[in-house]
Amino acid sequence: MKWWKRIEVRLALLMTLVAVFTNIITFGVADYLNQQRFKELPGEVRDFLLRENTHPLPFDFSVQLEQRLASGKELAVRLLPLDSSGKITLLLRPLEGPNSPVERFVTTPPPPHEGSFRARLQQGLLIGTLISVGLGILLALIFARRLAGPLEVISRAAGRLAEGDLSARIDRVRGEDEVALLARNFNHMAASLEGLESERKAMIADIAHELRTPLTIMQGRLEAIQDGVARLEMGEIDRLHNQAKLLSRLVEDLRTLSLADAGKLTLLRRPLDLREVIESEVGSFQAQAAAKQVRLETQLPVQSLTLKGDPDRLTQVIGNLLANALTHTPPGGTVRLLAQQQGQQLIMKVQDTGPGIAPEALSKVFDRFYRTEGSRSRQTGGSGLGLSIVKALVELHGGKIKAANRSTGGAEFEVNLPLGSTDGASRKTTTALG
Repeated sequence: MKWWKRIEVRLALLMTLVAVFTNIITFGVADYLNQQRFKELPGEVRDFLLRENTHPLPFDFSVQLEQRLASGKELAVRLLPLDSSGKITLLLRPLEGPNSPVERFVTTPPPPHEGSFRARLQQGLLIGTLISVGLGILLALIFARRLAGPLEVISRAAGRLAEGDLSARIDRVRGEDEVALLARNFNHMAASLEGLESERKAMIADIAHELRTPLTIMQGRLEAIQDGVARLEMGEIDRLHNQAKLLSRLVEDLRTLSLADAGKLTLLRRPLDLREVIESEVGSFQAQAAAKQVRLETQLPVQSLTLKGDPDRLTQVIGNLLANALTHTPPGGTVRLLAQQQGQQLIMKVQDTGPGIAPEALSKVFDRFYRTEGSRSRQTGGSGLGLSIVKALVELHGGKIKAANRSTGGAEFEVNLPLGSTDGASRKTTTALG
């Protein structure tokens, strides 16, 4: 970047121009006012002030004169010409009467001033203006550097960020002004970008792993059948079919999340009774719960829980939460689903008696491909997309979801859904995630 295009140079130039013009205007106004006041003086005084090379009054005489004037006396002052020895004689006589005594002061005068008093006054104004302009330029350079320095640091960090260095940060951000706020926002943006990039890389690795596992199993079984190691029986076909279903479910989950991210996930909203949806979905999980020796209970109000939503998507929410709870509940445990209406909100909770969620994992349980136990086994951790889909669908309905650990043990997922308007016919909506 050329030096004259730097922001600190332009700021310094701007502040310098302001200082110069301000002082020129000040000098012009002061000189004009001095001229006006000079015209108001008596002619004799003006002539005296316009004389060249005049001697100033001696300091000791000025003190004596001031003392006598302070007493309220009227005085007559006469200045005699310089004598041969270079002394000046001043005669001072009170005007109280014709016989008043005359005081004589003889002293050496100070060196004469060059030019008239008026010229010296204008010269003093000019010198003061030049000094003020110089100080203004110096302050302009200092302040321009102070203002442009942090912006230059932010610019360099932004350049590093644009080149792909997502670790670029601005160190030692001080102050509460706009530049400090810009620096903090830049650091926050860079941290978000770095986090998103890390999530993207992890997501690509997780997707590759999730797709590779069933494909590897299917490929191995098919090669075994081709080599004659395994026989093509119904049991083998069922195993291959299960792996194909896993692949299909993973692809469908990824498609649901991608549509939600793009704001193109369609909801078919209509008035429904959430109580019926819960009872139906819980009934479909009873056999799975019995197989794991887990009690599956509900605690629902007698009255209906009416809201406006997509029944299929809400069924998916409830199913994913129940599947997650059953996965982490040991035999002999209990999974409980509670629902109630509070004001204009429907509160639904899914509780289990499992080991709970580690404190450091509470903020990550809704991240994609995240498993609390760190395992990649589908028998324990699933694909890691179920809770991400739950969060996306709940937010599409205008609700919120949070995870917590119960004081009595186990995890609890709480879903808050707004009732919405239940009047009118069904309508089709596409809602973008914020």
